[in-house]
Amino acid sequence: MPRVGEIIRQLRQQRGLSLRDLAAQSGLSQSFLGAVERGRSDIAVGRLAQVAAVLGYDVASLLGYSLRQATPVLVQPEEHVTVDRGEGTELRAFRIPSTNLEFMVASFAPRAQFADAVTHAGLDVMYVAEGDLVLVVDGVDYPLREGECAVWPSSQAHTVRNDADEPARAIGFTTATVY
Repeated sequence: MPRVGEIIRQLRQQRGLSLRDLAAQSGLSQSFLGAVERGRSDIAVGRLAQVAAVLGYDVASLLGYSLRQATPVLVQPEEHVTVDRGEGTELRAFRIPSTNLEFMVASFAPRAQFADAVTHAGLDVMYVAEGDLVLVVDGVDYPLREGECAVWPSSQAHTVRNDADEPARAIGFTTATVY
């Protein structure tokens, strides 16, 4: 595992930011960030994303995933898991090597939906790659058009449906294990 605090300190210093600057721009406390840099505190993914944005990175890049890999790591189709979420849907997932992230691709036939709402630890991100979908979180509908993205805490009951007469597809990731 990368030493997150060391990575943050190195990138912060490369950009000429003081710890106070990073705290102000990320909305996190200076004492908390100092503890993270010294390895005395862990940082949640959401907070890490705030720091990464200030430093001009996404979370995976900030953690040095691409720097630690001399060559690409291929995830073969047989390593994907198909999760049964109901008729007319297909959910394929796989763990992203060397991370705590799981990547997912969901396809929905016209008028199809996941059979039930789920909850789990972590954070979910869904990008609608094709068509229109409705994300339902805690019973509230969030219509999403092609090209839109939603982020939500996965501890809230959530499901997805396709109300359209055309197929739809979404891609996304979660910080939890769905299979």
